[in-house]
Amino acid sequence: MPRTTPSSFRLAVTALAVALAAAACGGSGSPPGDTTVKWWAWNAGEHERTIAAFEKANPGIKVEFTAYSNADYLNNLRSALTSGKGPDVLQLAPGATVANYGDLVEDLGPLAEKQWGAGWRDRFNELGVDQLAANGRQAALPAYMSAAGLIYFNSGLLEKTGTKVPKDLAEWKAACKTIKAAGYDCLAHGAKDAWANLDVYLSLINSVKPGIVYDAIAGKADWTGPEFLQAMQAWRSLFTDGVISSGATAKAEYPDAFSPFLEGKAAFIALGTWNTPGTMTRTGLKVSQQTVSAPIKSVFLSAPFPGAATGLAPTGAFGGPDNGWAISSQSADRDAAWKLVSFLSDTEGQTIQAAVGNFPALLSVPVSTADVVDSSQVDDIERQQKTLTSLIGYRQIPYPDLETALARALSEVAAGTAEPAEALAAVQGVSSSLTR
Repeated sequence: MPRTTPSSFRLAVTALAVALAAAACGGSGSPPGDTTVKWWAWNAGEHERTIAAFEKANPGIKVEFTAYSNADYLNNLRSALTSGKGPDVLQLAPGATVANYGDLVEDLGPLAEKQWGAGWRDRFNELGVDQLAANGRQAALPAYMSAAGLIYFNSGLLEKTGTKVPKDLAEWKAACKTIKAAGYDCLAHGAKDAWANLDVYLSLINSVKPGIVYDAIAGKADWTGPEFLQAMQAWRSLFTDGVISSGATAKAEYPDAFSPFLEGKAAFIALGTWNTPGTMTRTGLKVSQQTVSAPIKSVFLSAPFPGAATGLAPTGAFGGPDNGWAISSQSADRDAAWKLVSFLSDTEGQTIQAAVGNFPALLSVPVSTADVVDSSQVDDIERQQKTLTSLIGYRQIPYPDLETALARALSEVAAGTAEPAEALAAVQGVSSSLTR
């Protein structure tokens, strides 16, 4: 399932606007003879600017955009794709979404080779392409890249409390004690959301032994091993030792944890590079400001997630394409649909993403730092882009049952209803039952 990002706030407003415009016009409003490409998405930042640029470059093709919430998107997608009444261009996320819907979309590999040549893959971030392929077919091309394994922090709050960015869990616990004594929350976290918990656990296990979790996902390592137990014990200690704010198990990451962070009430939040536009750019902060009542006055920066134990280095980033664009096999005009997908994936579309702080999948396009709130964020953003070319591994677990089992284990340990070893044994039981 796609993971929630702040752009969902914008899409909710956009969906209403699109529906009202369609009603007012009595349809798409395309002149006779125009080809209409139906584009569905749950997360398409800057889609209005993108559509205007695409239509200008492709006279005779009009784009009809529909925005969905994450849940509504998946609820509608399979029936729409099999009925022939769905989108021409659709959004897929790496992992289970590609696995579940990859058989209903076109193989974009031959189309990419025809347009960009035999070495077309070399133009893109390698993981951006690889994680959107399934069964030897290129199901989608990447929209932009993202990675977890980061903490974002309020630099002014740390300066005010005399604390520093922690490198390991022991340092974090000490810093949190000081931060809480000053009247602030330490790590804002929405433990009600499985995806947020999974990101934190992957950060912890990747600091204990980088990459071993991917062996376990593939069935080549045991989830009850000592490294996994150490990471799960560290996960529990975040709740029991005062790092994560109280009441977190009843809170969602957005907006319950994110809003206090924006408002300067919490020092840290564990998110990924998708958070950069909404916290480090002027344009993004204007959008973020609409979601909270208190003025946002802070300068936000990022750092690697602290190591799971004293002396362990902070984790490396993990992730891949945030999402990608696919073409329905039922599309009535696949040529026009490909023109839109290739536009989104090539220089002009990727430059539009880069301009708002998203990290392009096209290697030739650098992320823009022209709109940063503070000059200290330039080096931070450039460091983030560099990490996207050397990720430890992926973020989305490609086996839904295994992902659900690990999410349940994390929830139970956070709530204190299961011991770490017991919870991991249940995960291993599910892992052993999978057909890979």
